[in-house]
Amino acid sequence: MNERELFEKGCFSPSWLEDTEVEQPISAVYTRHSKDMKTLLKELDDIKERIQEIQARQWHLAKLLHFHENEFAKE
Repeated sequence: MNERELFEKGCFSPSWLEDTEVEQPISAVYTRHSKDMKTLLKELDDIKERIQEIQARQWHLAKLLHFHENEFAKE
């Protein structure tokens, strides 16, 4: 039986409670990255374009769903 099957049956290995992660100071985990204004504006434009693409897809799917629900696509 593998570890997943044991876990699903409620059986844990003897070492399941042991902490295997080494604690790191916060400064090692979170590092601050400063970006210039040009880079931030470029990233913002990319995000806006992505949102517009998603909205266009959402509108298209809503239109297809409307046609399907109103039986425009009869077989």
